[in-house]
Amino acid sequence: MHSRAATEETKTIGYALTEVFKSEAKSPNYSGRIPPIKRRREVSIYVATIEKANSLINSLIETSELDRIGLVVVDELHMIGDGSRGTIIEQLLCKYLTKGFGQIIGMSATLSNIDELAGFLRAYVYSTAFRPVELHEFVRIGQTMWKVTPTGELELNAELPPNRLSKADPDGLCQLLIGVIPQRSVEVRKRKLEEKKKILEAMKEDCEGQLSPLMENIILAGIAYHHSGLAHEERKHIEAAYSDGILCVVCATSTLAAGVNMPARRVIIKSPMIGCSPLGKAQYLQMIGRAGRAGFDQKGDSITIVRPGMEERQFRAMLCSPVNSCTSGLASLEYLSSFVVDLVTLKIANSLDSLCEALTHSLLYAQVGFAAVRTATSEAVEKLKSESLLAEDDEGILTSSQLGTATFVANLSPLQAQRLATDLSASLNNGLVFSSHFHLLFTIAPYDAACAVDWDLFHTLYLALSDSEKKLLSSYGIPEREAGDAAMRLYIGLLLQEIWKQQPHAVVAERFGVDRGWLQNILQSATSQAAAIAKFSEKIPSLWPLRLLLPELVQRLSDCVVVELIPLMAIDGVKRGRARQLYAAGYKTVAKVAKANYKDLLRDIVHLSRFNAIRMVNSAKVSSLYLYRCQNHLTVESSLCALLSLLKQRLVWGYWARVCGDSFRALLIDQG
Repeated sequence: MHSRAATEETKTIGYALTEVFKSEAKSPNYSGRIPPIKRRREVSIYVATIEKANSLINSLIETSELDRIGLVVVDELHMIGDGSRGTIIEQLLCKYLTKGFGQIIGMSATLSNIDELAGFLRAYVYSTAFRPVELHEFVRIGQTMWKVTPTGELELNAELPPNRLSKADPDGLCQLLIGVIPQRSVEVRKRKLEEKKKILEAMKEDCEGQLSPLMENIILAGIAYHHSGLAHEERKHIEAAYSDGILCVVCATSTLAAGVNMPARRVIIKSPMIGCSPLGKAQYLQMIGRAGRAGFDQKGDSITIVRPGMEERQFRAMLCSPVNSCTSGLASLEYLSSFVVDLVTLKIANSLDSLCEALTHSLLYAQVGFAAVRTATSEAVEKLKSESLLAEDDEGILTSSQLGTATFVANLSPLQAQRLATDLSASLNNGLVFSSHFHLLFTIAPYDAACAVDWDLFHTLYLALSDSEKKLLSSYGIPEREAGDAAMRLYIGLLLQEIWKQQPHAVVAERFGVDRGWLQNILQSATSQAAAIAKFSEKIPSLWPLRLLLPELVQRLSDCVVVELIPLMAIDGVKRGRARQLYAAGYKTVAKVAKANYKDLLRDIVHLSRFNAIRMVNSAKVSSLYLYRCQNHLTVESSLCALLSLLKQRLVWGYWARVCGDSFRALLIDQG
């Protein structure tokens, strides 16, 4: 949910499932309404991130509709032992095993303690070593190439010639043979060059015209780099261009092992180290697993470059070692306490005994047994009672307090909820500053955000604040040039204020000395924090001012545009840069775009393709119809009658046919 890449992947999976099931099922990317809309005559498939899936399960338990979910499929099940997100998977599955009646399928290529997981899920195990595309693993140590055997041993493969460019290229990655290009290949090369130029134009358009000169040069050469510091739009275009064969080489960080789906013919791992730590077995398998994907190549291979000595010994030991076991995150008192709040608030359990009964469906129970689970649960309950998140009556019945309910609704941990409640109460007691949005922006600054502080810039921006804002910060005890968490949040608040003032992301990132990708992540975290605070405030009466003020802030901050541009961004294919172009060209409303001819858009908007122009006009027409129907309280059928004369493009016909189903087809028959 918090990761845009994860959201894009859910969309991709959703589209693939739609192609597989065609009319038998609807496969929406689940990012909207909670609980979801119930379909009468169709089966729904929800493709969701971990956090969204948990929210979906919670909403269905609250409405007593969990029986609508007959099958839960968890990909990358090994993530269950991976920190906080893994704990959410365990909690989700535990709730479904306790209250649901369907089947669970877990999939992973890097599991070791399969028996424990099978016991936790009450599951059968199906295991196979089959791989549709053969993968060859190689290791280069010095000037020797070794092949990795199935047992993890290394066998000699070849001796490499001396590296004559050792000073400029110590890893020997650039010893390439450049051949004479045949005449018939010139046209192909020219076409590829034009495609690369189009990619650059699209990236510039989405990134407000700002693109690294290095990125421009290497993309023209068919190469790109990929890391979290890039803007989301840059990463999206690079992944698409690589998948389409426009780019031949992508230099990536360890994010390649974290789910970036870019199938390759060959994966080269430059070093078996991540920072100062050696590469883990699961990470290594995930990385090399990108090589040789079905449908793309006949075979794949991986090459890991290892230095002789300690690095070689560590790597050899890793190859022969098993994959690390998945351990339950609920062994942590913090995570267990958070889960107990969920169980009590959802009315799955209301006593110590019923809590322990529910936890018998957890991985924690499968690993430590009932006695340890009861001891840990009792400790968690006492902790939550002392923190006023749970209340217990004389008969031992547990209920969620006002604070506990707010914690659950906002999807916060007890520790986060306590800190947030204290800070928000202090903020309101000190008074809200209405002369600007800075107070609210400071309030929603993420607690865990961190970057290198430019103290000169900090001082300059602090002095630019109004007297009322400075007085407010003084009441918090945050003077100038004071290091610490409070000063860091203030610095992030100042950064958010620059974005709020409609400063381009590239300009803000350069001024604050951060990557654009980091800036986008902070903006997304701040938006999520604001949404969580808004939900939290709904359950705490004393926080009512924030309940009223934050929703609009969330909407505008998530779009990061002037208010006039927000309606235009509802049109398909229109983001902030394109919305500014439309507004400047005179298309200031969705209705004006709907009335325009796509040729007019091509004439008035720079770097706009014919396909996107047609899509924008059609989308605007559909949006205009929806608004018209809402304002005039028309039925779907009467609205469609009004739009029949406009639905000449197959794309729009198909869209409404999918949305309205049989009622649309019947309407077409009635209209002849």
